[in-house]
Amino acid sequence: MVSALILVSVFVSPLFDSFLMPARASNSSYSAIIIDFAYQPLRINVTTGTEVIWTNNGNTQHTVTSSPQTNTTQRGTPLISSGPLNPGQNFSYVFYEHGVYPIQCGFHPTMNSLVNVTGSDLQPPPVTTPPSVDYTPYVIGGTIAGAVVVASIALFVRRRTKKLGASGSASQ
Repeated sequence: MVSALILVSVFVSPLFDSFLMPARASNSSYSAIIIDFAYQPLRINVTTGTEVIWTNNGNTQHTVTSSPQTNTTQRGTPLISSGPLNPGQNFSYVFYEHGVYPIQCGFHPTMNSLVNVTGSDLQPPPVTTPPSVDYTPYVIGGTIAGAVVVASIALFVRRRTKKLGASGSASQ
């Protein structure tokens, strides 16, 4: 009886997990290239959770940037922004929300592409920030070390001045 329950739980529990677990991004990726002042393909069709990887196979710098007229953040910065890509470099972006994303090269405004994302919106993974470093001990240590050096120099100069003063008065 117990072995039958274990057997049933092994085969049935994964079925219920799909109802309880939130939708996750698939591990799929899509490769696109940049060459001869064009994105290839011009239109990319993917589902939410797909990572699109653009590789610059051209001979000049390009960018992968969301069109300035659309797809900007609330502060007006591009939603997608690779920065300059030198020949051979790549840039990837995971699309978590469905929609149409016009792409444009920041250096060559006539270079355009379109990413069409279908499927249910997914929750992006939480952004992890590295722990902040407390520099207070370093500042205090540096200040103490600086004070010791200054005090040592002052003591050296004072002793040196006394020796010179003592030898100068003895010779008179």
